[in-house]
Amino acid sequence: MIEIDIGIVRPELRLRVPASQDSLPLVRQALRSLGETVDADLDALEDAELAVTEAMANAVEHAYDGKGGEVRVSLDPRNSDITVVVSDDGQGIPEDVQRREGRGFGLSMIEGIAEKMEVSGGDGTDVSMTFAMGRSEVETVDGGAPGIDPAERLLRRLVAVVAAQLDMPSDRVVEVLLVAELVARNSLRYLTGDTAAVSLAPAGKGFEIRVGPLEEGGAQAAVDDSDVPVVGRVIERLTDATAVEQDDDGAEHLMLRIAA
Repeated sequence: MIEIDIGIVRPELRLRVPASQDSLPLVRQALRSLGETVDADLDALEDAELAVTEAMANAVEHAYDGKGGEVRVSLDPRNSDITVVVSDDGQGIPEDVQRREGRGFGLSMIEGIAEKMEVSGGDGTDVSMTFAMGRSEVETVDGGAPGIDPAERLLRRLVAVVAAQLDMPSDRVVEVLLVAELVARNSLRYLTGDTAAVSLAPAGKGFEIRVGPLEEGGAQAAVDDSDVPVVGRVIERLTDATAVEQDDDGAEHLMLRIAA
């Protein structure tokens, strides 16, 4: 399962992804989406993506000895920088790998790109990296709060990666991207609080999208808002099942199942 917490008031992200190679493009796209939200310099953003990919690859390869596990990634823009922390609960990165040159360049490559890098151990490993984003101060493209647009951009990109990894046909991918766009645009209007919680989970030959927490009636309203004359509710037309879940606090979550 892929879990993403998206800051709506300020641009920040939290991801929890499986410790597998498939997670690397997901984290890259998350960083790219957040960098574009704060109007980061493209060259600086590409360097940061390279370093973060290497940190993720190290966690995937070494943390759980190929037995599966979870990697957590936080992305926090502050002033002119962005700090990315890649964390796992595994056995840690061996010292010889930390010092190694050559294969993947190791952590020495990250250190050469980042403004600051720290590696801490204990129960797992945390790799903290701070990158200059080429801006004098952090701001969104429109100078205001991030709002829905960054969440829409992020969800579209992550859904595109998941659909491609499932080898969905191109016409289905187009439909899935439209669903992701409508879900972000409509459901987040009914969000309770300042953070959107989104999850993508395997379901048969497809996957499920879960979005919340939403106010009472918000999940169905998000579906209703996708209504187009003659066509009907687009979200319902392009998904295989829709449902509304309620958590212990009474908040709603919109569930969508998408088959290949």
